[in-house]
Order: sequence, then structure tokens, then C-alpha cells
Amino acid sequence: MAKSYLILVFCVFIWALNYIVRQILLREFSPFFLSAFSLTVVSFTFLIWAFVTKSFVKLTRKEIVFFLLSAVIGLIANQILLFKGLERTSATNASLIFTLSPLITAGLAAVFLKEKITWRMVAGCLVAIIGLIQALNMHGLLFSTGDWIMLGATFTFSCNLIFARVLSRRLSPFIVTVYSFMISAVFFDPFILSVIKMDWNHSIGIWGLAIVSVIVGQGITGVMWNKGMESIGAARAVIVLNLQPLMTMLLEFLIFHHLVAYQQVFGAILVFIGVLIGTMQKGFFTQKQKEKRGIIYGQQRKKTSKYF
Repeated sequence: MAKSYLILVFCVFIWALNYIVRQILLREFSPFFLSAFSLTVVSFTFLIWAFVTKSFVKLTRKEIVFFLLSAVIGLIANQILLFKGLERTSATNASLIFTLSPLITAGLAAVFLKEKITWRMVAGCLVAIIGLIQALNMHGLLFSTGDWIMLGATFTFSCNLIFARVLSRRLSPFIVTVYSFMISAVFFDPFILSVIKMDWNHSIGIWGLAIVSVIVGQGITGVMWNKGMESIGAARAVIVLNLQPLMTMLLEFLIFHHLVAYQQVFGAILVFIGVLIGTMQKGFFTQKQKEKRGIIYGQQRKKTSKYF
């Protein structure tokens, strides 16, 4: 369980860093091109990986439907809304709006996956969101067009988490990522090639940053997130996303030397408390003690068996 949470925290850190990288890339590329580029690079990379490892599996009709939903809603629509939103709003506002994903995902998981929503999860989400408003919304949140677009990106992201959760019941997180990105690229690339004028005159550094941003910040972390979500459920896993704006704020401080106010520190403390409340399960420590006693007991039995 602890390992799964560590995986999710690492993914959130990479995604926070990717917010800053994407805003840099938007100075060079159009949002539609970056959307198609992201889907294509991830699809091509993991298709080769799947071919080498012979990971392809036959899909059922129900799985095909969910992959189509994942491709169209969870990836194509999400990528367009994400890049268009980042083009029109700040990284801080984008991160703050993205923290609504736990509530949206929890609601979707309760309706479609019949997952249980505990008072700890609800309380943790509320405390974390209050902390994020305190830490990141210093001058009041103004919902501009870009903010509303980011809200749409947040909703489509939550939908994709539900689709991935359903597909992961039989398929591995890796193959879920491979098929969903492959289908999205097949649908989206012809449209982009036909309506968008391409500009390939960019430096090697910018192209390298774009490729790394996509493969690491989207593809690999996507597989890792699905893997971590397998053992703890969609509603609990997405609570960890509350850390993303906090990490974005930290990265902006380290990279751009933005000062951090006391009010932001207080909000950050609330975020950690909220995430702790939401992710900590009832009887967590007693369960760990039982597991530890079980391991010790098993070791003692092995030692005793040597004498018989």
C-alpha cells in the first residue's frame, strides 16, 4: 500500500514539473500541434515496447468501447482542453482548478464503479482544497475563459481515470496505456494534418524538451499511475493529486525564485493534513503491526523447523 502511494506522489511531482515545461513549449508550438504530438509520440514509443515484449492481447467488445471513450474523451479532448487552458490561464490557476479532480473522480467512481466513499476521504479532500485556496489563491480566483477550459480538462481527466480503472480489471496498466494512446493518435492525427499548418523550424533543444515531456511526463507516468491506482482505488488515488499545485509552487520558487508568503506556508500545511486524512485508512497502524508480527512469527517458525 505504501509503495503505491509513493508511486502516485512521484507521478504528481512529474506532472507538476510538466505544467511549467508545457507553458514553455506553448511559446513555440500551437496547442493543437502539441496535443497531437503528445498522443503520437507516446503511442509510437509504447507500440514498439509492446511489440518487443509481446504484450498485445485480444480485446472484448466492452473493452473496445471503453478504449474508444478513453481515446476520445480522456485523451484527445483532455489534451486539447489542457493546452488551450494553459495558453489562456496561469499555471497556478490551472493547478488549483485541477484539484477538483478528486471530488469529480470520487463522484464518478461512486456512481459507475460502486466504490465506497468514506468520511475520511471527503474530509481530506475538503481540507486539502481549503489549503490550496489559501496557498495559491492569494488575490481571489477569477474564472476567465482559460479557467473554464481547465475545468473541462479536469473533468475529462477524471473520466479517463474511471475508464482506466475499468480496463485494468483484466488488462495490465501498460497495455491500457498502449491501446488508448494508439487509438487516440489514429483518430486525431489525420485531423491535425489536414487543418493545421506545421512549423518544423525549432531548435534541437526545444524538440528534445517536447519529446522528454511527452514520454516521461505523460507516457511513463501514465503507466505508473494506473499501476499505483490498481491497489488503492480511483477515489483514494486521485486525492494525492492535491499535492500537484503545492509542488508546482515549490518548483516555481526553485526555478523562478518566486517568494513564498506565510499564508502560502499555512495553506501548504493544510494540504498535507488533508492528503494524510484522505489517504490514511482506518486501522492503518494496527494493520502494519499485525503484518510485522506475522513476519516475525513466520521467521520464528522457519528457525524452529530446522530442528525437526
